[in-house]
Amino acid sequence: MDLEKFDLTKNDLEIIVARYFIDSELKWDINSVVVKPFSASRVGYLGDHFVLDLNVSQDNNNVRKLSFFLKVLPKRLPPLTRYLESTGTFRKEVYLHRDLLPKLFSFTRFAPEAYFTKNNQLLVFENLESKHFRTISNSGMGIFDKAHLEKALEVLAKLHSASLMLETKTGRTFPELYPGVLDENCWVRKENNPRVEELENVITILCELVKVVERGNENLANILETLPQFVLQIYELVKPSNIFRNVICHGDLWGSNLMFKYSDDGTPFECLIIDFQFARYAPPAYDVNMLLTLTTTGEFRKQHYCELIDYYYNCVRRCFIDNCLSPEEIIPERQFLESCKHYRISGLIDNFLVNHVTLLPRSYIDQTFSSPENYAKFSGPDKVRMCLDALKNDPSYRTRMIEIIRDLVAALLSSGIKFSC
Repeated sequence: MDLEKFDLTKNDLEIIVARYFIDSELKWDINSVVVKPFSASRVGYLGDHFVLDLNVSQDNNNVRKLSFFLKVLPKRLPPLTRYLESTGTFRKEVYLHRDLLPKLFSFTRFAPEAYFTKNNQLLVFENLESKHFRTISNSGMGIFDKAHLEKALEVLAKLHSASLMLETKTGRTFPELYPGVLDENCWVRKENNPRVEELENVITILCELVKVVERGNENLANILETLPQFVLQIYELVKPSNIFRNVICHGDLWGSNLMFKYSDDGTPFECLIIDFQFARYAPPAYDVNMLLTLTTTGEFRKQHYCELIDYYYNCVRRCFIDNCLSPEEIIPERQFLESCKHYRISGLIDNFLVNHVTLLPRSYIDQTFSSPENYAKFSGPDKVRMCLDALKNDPSYRTRMIEIIRDLVAALLSSGIKFSC
């Protein structure tokens, strides 16, 4: 592919290679450059993805192939480009990887290294796939087993611990250190934010699916009346807390945003987090509940929830001990457990907000992103019809959506809302 398409110059490539070899004194030359699609089908929703391969010769006559992951603002789909620019998702991810996350990497590793950013439209990362990391197959509908959850919780604890430790080291909060960088851009009521309309559309989809799933429920009318306001709590839940300690939260912890490396027997032994475009400043319990809810079933959480949040907290404890700090001085365990109860609702709400799209059958996604016209239809009545069609015709989607919806309805019914007779 033509590098001009990506606005990558020879000087840009030399910067990328120099940062890759930052600890080496060897001289090198770039012999060849190849850019190719990362996958035959789309692997993400909020960017276009490519592999950047460079053949490099060093002054010891070594020839090496360097492989990078290239993420760019999509230009082929103008409606998507406008959406990303208006919500600031790409801009936020560039700022985080360029200015903020490298400071956290001095404590621990939790994400791929970014070697280069440009014009808030392009990022160049290490290629995790070439280093044998991979996501869990979508055939599992985003469900993690306990081994994967533990590795995911470990890396989440590293992110949150590094956040706390940098604030402790500097004596300043992240909003003070990096004003505006962590401002909410996922669920925020503000003028000209397309996600406000998007949330209204999602609530319509939810109510239409509830009519199918809860057809025989005697409280159906009251559920449909109160459910929209219940979901709209998300606008408050994503805000920094005035009660609990806040950290850098990832904010988008569905299955494909976690990549795992495996031992020869198939056991995951390392996990890294990708795609930080919805990062926010909130209590760690927000992320913990999001991860545990989006990647498990309600029955699994009944059996293992307390055990897993204890596992997470012990990972935080180990991170602090390794850095000669006491976790109790920064986020007391009792306060953390209280915050986990508070943010269980956000996990259940996010479970539908995220997974009603991410779990759609591959054919639906490929069709949606096949043209600007089809992408423009991915809202309003057309999106409602698509989700209802998937609920009716795809058994895997139907099973997961029924469970997600019933968990959400159960939380609504137990929330203390008074129903009319």
